[in-house]
Amino acid sequence: MTMTIASARRTLAVFVPGWVLDDRSLAPPAVGDLVETPLTFGEAETPSASYTQTFRATARPTYGRMPGSDPARGLRWLHELSGDGWSCSWWADRPTTGRVEVRGTLFADLIMGPDSPPPVRGRVRRVRVVGQLFEQTPTGIRRVGGSERLTEVEATPHIFWSSQEPRTDDDPYVPVGVLLDLDLDDVPATDSEFVAGAVSVDGTDIWVMDRADPVLLHVDTAMTPPRIVEYLLPLAAERPREIWTRAVHADRDGCWITSDHDVFRCDREDDGSLSVERVCTEGGSSVVVDGSLYLLGTTEPHMQLDRRHGTVRVDPPPHPVRVLDDARRLIPVDDPATVARVRAAARRADIDHGPDGTEWIAHGGLAVRSLSGTIESVDLDVRIRGNVHWIPPDPFADPANRALVAHLQYPGPAADAPPSNS
Repeated sequence: MTMTIASARRTLAVFVPGWVLDDRSLAPPAVGDLVETPLTFGEAETPSASYTQTFRATARPTYGRMPGSDPARGLRWLHELSGDGWSCSWWADRPTTGRVEVRGTLFADLIMGPDSPPPVRGRVRRVRVVGQLFEQTPTGIRRVGGSERLTEVEATPHIFWSSQEPRTDDDPYVPVGVLLDLDLDDVPATDSEFVAGAVSVDGTDIWVMDRADPVLLHVDTAMTPPRIVEYLLPLAAERPREIWTRAVHADRDGCWITSDHDVFRCDREDDGSLSVERVCTEGGSSVVVDGSLYLLGTTEPHMQLDRRHGTVRVDPPPHPVRVLDDARRLIPVDDPATVARVRAAARRADIDHGPDGTEWIAHGGLAVRSLSGTIESVDLDVRIRGNVHWIPPDPFADPANRALVAHLQYPGPAADAPPSNS
């Protein structure tokens, strides 16, 4: 039977493959649980599964990304497919924009890459174990299309799903996953939760950067309890990933914030406000040594996955180590002793040490490990909002751009000039 899901319906059927359950990235769902998972759309096979649906949604290609290639299906372009209260990844046989109608199944996935749409959130209203018949072939076993059996349960069984073997000798069906009915309306509102991604320490000042959002916390440990001030910065919101998207380097006046794309300077004023200025539109790995900020590049060729070109070779830059001078210019550093000293000072962005040797860890929350090994969480929820003074860059006032600005600024025709006879 094929079901049609109208855009107004707010219950969504999602198939969770057994290998996802075995991975434990998604806890075995039970009725009443709140589930959050990225989704991938899989087109219906022939014969189609009994739970195959027809979805009416909006498709948008993932612009700038090369297609994938499937030996059986040919080229496939990645899209974001969006419905009412959900979105998923979809590999289509040609770039498509706008309203579409597609038949298939929404699969729970583990992948949250830079091009992944937001995960779906829903309350589990129904759980059904999907059993499948398999048949022997000269090269192994394969599923028998259209042979699914759905068994309703209250909770997902705790079994090893990837065995591809029947659970009992007298039952030929192999459990391959669970089908969830998710209520998209019975979910709490999403809060703007601070997710600690990077940390840096200078004396009693702890600076903590959100993993992806432009939110910076200052933790003053000289006070009991620590006084925490939140600063909303004029930075881009980055796409979340498992680790930090920015690093922070504390000093007595404030901190540096670096990313793959830029460098910002944050100075803490006497009244507690923060002055923020972008000083560089280049980025990369960074380290502060003797008060100077260094950007570090690779020294050897390596292979890298590029979203536009696939796997490519990347050669090292001509000057792998550069320092930001007083004029806010990046100057190559070629002295071997300085290069070695700077590289030796590099550290993970999510771990730093205080002057007494205590270890500060930013991994979702903020924790401190004492010299004895005891770990204590820091409550970041009780905080006040600090003022931010943004110093926006003015490329037209930069003396280095004087010659360029002269070509851009020319007198236009006077508003009251008579029309030309030519």
